Amino acid sequence: MRCLIVEDYVELAELWRLELADLGFEAVAVNSAEAAFAQMLLTPFDLVIADLGLPDGSGLTVAQSAAIRAPGAAVIVVTGQADYPHGELFGMSTNIVAVFRKTSDLNDMLAFADHLRVKRARTLADEDPRLAAGDPARPADRASTPPRSPEVRARLRAAG
Repeated sequence: MRCLIVEDYVELAELWRLELADLGFEAVAVNSAEAAFAQMLLTPFDLVIADLGLPDGSGLTVAQSAAIRAPGAAVIVVTGQADYPHGELFGMSTNIVAVFRKTSDLNDMLAFADHLRVKRARTLADEDPRLAAGDPARPADRASTPPRSPEVRARLRAAG
């Protein structure tokens, strides 16, 4: 499952990319809305994780662009703001499936992203039995990025 991470804080974007790669995502991290738009022209992403507050735009415009360029892509919005406490973001773009506060547990966002990955894999397996587990023709589940050492991951978590 291809995931685009749009987060202007470089260390946090890299942490999310590493964690998602460990879960089996092909994750790409960019640091601006402009870079996200360029990536979406090149790659059909299945999941977009976008920070609401970007220096050159909004995660909302990234979500709306994803709805046009990759209509099947789910969008998770992450924000440090409390501007939308009653779920208003869900009505602003049809593909927003979750909103997480940056101050909340990273594991909640990762668990939700993994849920989406597993759900999509099951749907694809239902559509094409060759994608079922144990089939030698099955595409790789895991990204090729090697896991990072615990020290590197701890340093990234401390920075984020």
